[in-house]
Amino acid sequence: MLDLRKILLLSSVFLLTTISIFAQDEKNRKTDIYVTGGLEVILSGNTGLKIDGQELNNGVVRFAPVFNWQSLVNFDFSPHFGLYTGLGIRNVGMIFDVPTEYRDPELAGPVRKKVRTYNLGIPVGFKVGNLHGMFVYGGYEFELPIQYKEKTFVSERKVDKFSVWFSDRVDVQHSLMLGIQFPYGTNLKMKYYLNNYFSSSWDKDKGGMYGTVDPNEPGRRMSYNQMTGNVFYVSLNFSLFRNTKFYYSEYEKKHTFPES
Repeated sequence: MLDLRKILLLSSVFLLTTISIFAQDEKNRKTDIYVTGGLEVILSGNTGLKIDGQELNNGVVRFAPVFNWQSLVNFDFSPHFGLYTGLGIRNVGMIFDVPTEYRDPELAGPVRKKVRTYNLGIPVGFKVGNLHGMFVYGGYEFELPIQYKEKTFVSERKVDKFSVWFSDRVDVQHSLMLGIQFPYGTNLKMKYYLNNYFSSSWDKDKGGMYGTVDPNEPGRRMSYNQMTGNVFYVSLNFSLFRNTKFYYSEYEKKHTFPES
């Protein structure tokens, strides 16, 4: 299996080395500070999804076009290096099929679960390249789940749905990101969440997943802490590092697309 964590960590080490070189060369330049913001369209999946240590191979890609918004404060130390932080809200989750041995026998048909949280995130990252054109960026983000929703489908029919604020079912999330910014606003980002989606501290006495049973404890539903696995996603972002200054200034036009 492709180890996304190793890929992101190695990429981060390489880019951090590059950052130190740029930072040393640009110490005395004036810092340009400005605010940007934009939408994010997310395609997410999961990796290493397991129940009681048994790996599942039925992860389904999840499309989440709404609602994902990010506002960033940018600190450009030169035309080639900058830092950013900010605040975002995004729709993060996964889809999976419940294995036969964990399926509630009273439900006739295959059981599919769709879970998601709305997270408040605080990113800290860097930008390296032509900041008025194409560049790469990366960093870390702390995300606090504020609203959890779970849906249950049996034979593709929705049979149960609930949502709750600040649920203990999910943990605070820590993630690494890596992306590329294209000229005039669009960019592509990959993010990997370092910890399990569901909380390992969830108490079985609080209740389990609807539509499931625990084969080790007859009469009890499968608990959320029996499932482990990490979320990752690829997203398309719009105007994340661009504001009206970039679109309408002659400086942007001159440095991004010089006349031949």
